Amino acid sequence: MGHPQPAATAAADLHDADRKAMEDSIHAALLTLAQIRASVQNPEHADEAVLGERVERLVKRYGEMFDMKDRLNVNIPEEVLAHIKDGRNPDEFTSQFAERVASENQFTNGKIAALTNFKREFEARLREFFPEESLERLGPPPQEPRQ
Repeated sequence: MGHPQPAATAAADLHDADRKAMEDSIHAALLTLAQIRASVQNPEHADEAVLGERVERLVKRYGEMFDMKDRLNVNIPEEVLAHIKDGRNPDEFTSQFAERVASENQFTNGKIAALTNFKREFEARLREFFPEESLERLGPPPQEPRQ
């Protein structure tokens, strides 16, 4: 396959830069929301001009995020969003998903091993009871590995 094409690498770098810019805007918006919350929770120390400035900054961040949204192509599974909506950590979902995949992988590997053993046993019985037909259809028996 080789190395990625220069255009593909440039597109990936641009996507990474856009994603990083979005993350930075989200972090800045969260910081501003925390500052607004602190101002609102302590009205005796609140300055309306400062609060107004923070709200304007928040609106500006939301505008930046809105402008960036079309440049990002990020698919987030609905299960992750539901997990977050329920107030749970998305890392918990990822951990549970990885455990589930590992379990399904073990189950699938067990099925493959069982079918491989069945095939080998079935072919051995076919060769035993129908030697000519099995030779014609299955070919020569596999060689036993040397030890």
